[in-house]
Amino acid sequence: MKTVKTIFTLLLLLTGTLSYAQSTPASVLASIRNEGFQRSQAMEMLSELTDVYGQRLTGSREYLEAAKWASDKMKELGFNKVHFENYCDDCRGWGIKAFNVEMTAPNYMHISAYPLAMAKSTNGVVEGEVIHIPSLRDMESVKKDFGGKLRGRVIILGGEPRQRDLTKPVSQRYEKEELQKLKNKLIPEVKQTPLPELFKSWETSDKYDQEFLQFVENEGALAVLKTRLTLPGILHPGGTYYYRENDYKPLPYFTIMPEHFGRLFRMLERDAKPKVRLNLDTEFYFEPQNNVNIISEITGTDPKLKSEVILIGGHFDSWHSGTGATDNAASAIVLMEALRILKENGLKLKRTVRIGLWGGEEQAFLGSAAYAREHYGELDKKPNASSKKVSVYLNLDNGAGAIRGIYLQGNEFARPVFKTILDPLSSLGTGAMTIENTLSTDHETFDHYNIPAFQFIQDPLTYNTVTHHTNLDVLEYVPEDDMKKNAVILAWTLYSLANRDEMVPRKQKN
Repeated sequence: MKTVKTIFTLLLLLTGTLSYAQSTPASVLASIRNEGFQRSQAMEMLSELTDVYGQRLTGSREYLEAAKWASDKMKELGFNKVHFENYCDDCRGWGIKAFNVEMTAPNYMHISAYPLAMAKSTNGVVEGEVIHIPSLRDMESVKKDFGGKLRGRVIILGGEPRQRDLTKPVSQRYEKEELQKLKNKLIPEVKQTPLPELFKSWETSDKYDQEFLQFVENEGALAVLKTRLTLPGILHPGGTYYYRENDYKPLPYFTIMPEHFGRLFRMLERDAKPKVRLNLDTEFYFEPQNNVNIISEITGTDPKLKSEVILIGGHFDSWHSGTGATDNAASAIVLMEALRILKENGLKLKRTVRIGLWGGEEQAFLGSAAYAREHYGELDKKPNASSKKVSVYLNLDNGAGAIRGIYLQGNEFARPVFKTILDPLSSLGTGAMTIENTLSTDHETFDHYNIPAFQFIQDPLTYNTVTHHTNLDVLEYVPEDDMKKNAVILAWTLYSLANRDEMVPRKQKN
């Protein structure tokens, strides 16, 4: 009997020792790396989201179908409290059924084009001579110079595209020197505009072309063709923001390949009188149920700390000509994969880790701002008590490149926290911290509420040269190794933040 008791005691001690060993930081990181690198589901999920469900324009049916897929996947992975939260009651939907653009005279050329969002249909197939309007900035001059001259015409809008320098690298990763410059900054050089002011300015700037479009439509123009300087053959149709139910509906409005725009421009200079034939078949609909944020969590296990939240997010919507793979499906999948890794390894989190996939980011942070208003109070009010339970917000939305560090967003107090977290990940090429602000994505929403809010530094790759808001925002430009690295880095970061003794320090006193 004594021998049995001795053996039992030894087994208990051994079990306790093994349990302790498995929960040391080094062993936790090893388990995260093992799951994230050797059993990753990231690319499989990304392919299903982008290849099968495609583009996710705000307000569209495609967005809702993709959101349902993400919700079902989160439930399948065992996340808690999976649900939708509506973010816009008056955002309309829009979609393309068919289109074609071609030059018919003085000879034939198929024009590489893509409609801008929210453009109306043509009245079947239409054809007209091309006319050039150099700029829409001086509307008095436009009305004076082109009044009475636009009926039945197809407008090319803008100057002749400059020749793009093709000697520079298309894809880039940060060099050590570049990261060191970021690390050496003492104060943020990039200034943030307070969120209410920012939103107010966008109300005007996002509709800068409305007066022009209404004028040329009233004058009887058939369509407007414009371009944007990109690498050869790339189409950039992002940038129309007429997404509210009662907003203006532009006449047929296309972006075309710079090379084709240049040829039309030069033909007009030579008085060659090109003609363009085109058709566009689109649909508008109003289905507010399409406008949802996707929310879920891994609920914390500590009785005292589980009410505190580590919030992570990135936008789920995209523009409409590609499949939104780098902007921002890759990031959405990395967030899901990071939580899957934590869940699969059975790692205990003291605090709750909550994920928000936001809609309407491309239309002025609609999704994250709606979530913040609902949970933390109105933008122009003092943040409520719930905001103080959020330890940190982490955002991922700078393409599909590997994480190299973090923008501290002016929060010097957070530097020691992230140094401790990132140091063990140095073999993955991360660890750069800069006091600099970065702008134009959802972390700005939460920063406004005095929540420590951060965006990761990522290798740019082809984000700014090829994919951002273009027809080439597709899976081919997402590196698998970078997806795996980012999921591992994020899983470790979440685990570390969720189990810290203290919350992440705020940059302002509450």
